[in-house]
Amino acid sequence: MQDVWTQKVREIKIDGVFVEIGYVTKTDFVRNLVEFNTAGRIVVDKSYSTSHSGIFAAGGVTDSPSKQIVISAGEGATAAISASKYIQRHYGSIRATEAD
Repeated sequence: MQDVWTQKVREIKIDGVFVEIGYVTKTDFVRNLVEFNTAGRIVVDKSYSTSHSGIFAAGGVTDSPSKQIVISAGEGATAAISASKYIQRHYGSIRATEAD
C-alpha cells in the first residue's frame, strides 16, 4: 500500500483481494469462512462486514434485499470504505493505492 500524501509504501501480507463482476455469484471460496443465510447469500451488517473479521461483501452475493446494479455499486463503495477503516484500525493510517 502507498500513502497518497506521503508516498510512503508499506507491504501488508494478505491472502487475496477478490473483485467479482457478473451475473453468477462465486462464493465457494468463503463458504467455510462467513455466515450464509438459507438462500445462500452472505450475511452482512450495515457496514457490509461479514461474520469473519476483515472480510466484507456487497452486491448480489449478500443478504441485502435489493439486487440492482446501481444499489450494488453503492454497497461496494460502502464496503470499500469499511474495509479501508478496518485496515487503518489494524495496520495504521496508510491509504491503499495501486503501487508501481
